[in-house]
Amino acid sequence: MTSAPAPRPASVVTPPMGRQPRREMLDLRDGYTTSVYVHEPARHKIRQPRPVVFLHGIQSHPGWFYRSALAMADAGYRVYQVTRRGSGDNTTARGEAMSLEQLLLDIDDAICFAQRDSASERVHLVGISWGGKLAAAYLAWDGKKRANPPVSLALLSPGLAAKVDVKLRTKLSIAASLLFRKHTRLYELPLSEASLFTLNQPVLEYLRRDEFRLHHVTARFLYVSRRLDKLLAKAPRGVLSQPTLLVLAKRERIIHNAKVRKLVTKLTADAAEIVELDGYHTLEFEPDPHAVCEALLASLSRAEDVC
Repeated sequence: MTSAPAPRPASVVTPPMGRQPRREMLDLRDGYTTSVYVHEPARHKIRQPRPVVFLHGIQSHPGWFYRSALAMADAGYRVYQVTRRGSGDNTTARGEAMSLEQLLLDIDDAICFAQRDSASERVHLVGISWGGKLAAAYLAWDGKKRANPPVSLALLSPGLAAKVDVKLRTKLSIAASLLFRKHTRLYELPLSEASLFTLNQPVLEYLRRDEFRLHHVTARFLYVSRRLDKLLAKAPRGVLSQPTLLVLAKRERIIHNAKVRKLVTKLTADAAEIVELDGYHTLEFEPDPHAVCEALLASLSRAEDVC
């Protein structure tokens, strides 16, 4: 169990007094303990919809996404922001992942935790950036899963086709590390420039001093990330059968929007709702994030009506 303080959002997105999330510790099936930030739903809502499990990106942590979490909580959803192992306020095995299966089973454990905690049989799944890739791969995976599948999927600027990548020289070094069993050798993520995520100055200042931001991952983690890419590339058409929302940023600098759109269209058999909004990669960091929050809430509401 980690003793590190909870990640704090930027000053422009700090939750108001009384709206701090409940911090829980989740014991994953292999013994690793990770944090989960639970945003309670607005009490004035008579009908409580199904809870939301929220997966953050490769560098980020739950503190980056308080605005969307609060928007969903205000609409009546209980939101579970899951901290990926080795990231955020987790101090153990920073930037590491043993296998593709390990990360996907972590999602299964998180869904089961949300089901038990909320007394709900089903949940909604939301993934942003690299977390979107992980969420899509979880649903496309043919491994053994015990959690009931989510009733809907929302992908916000999902990292399904990267525009920013490590250099060829670094790729060769990673390959050598894997070949000679130096699996835990660390490599810098090619996302150090905060302006890739946003040009909103107050948030840029926060990102540059964010002590919980993940800057390095292991060679094995990068190999696992490639395996996720291959899993999705080989997944059959229509494998994502639940209602799916894809939100893309028009000023995107991290992912290839066209390639992402094409892959999601295939995975959902042309059934995905696709919304493109003005802004940079992390649309929540825009000075006015209402558009992305409204698109997300509308998609969740439609899924509730269907289910």
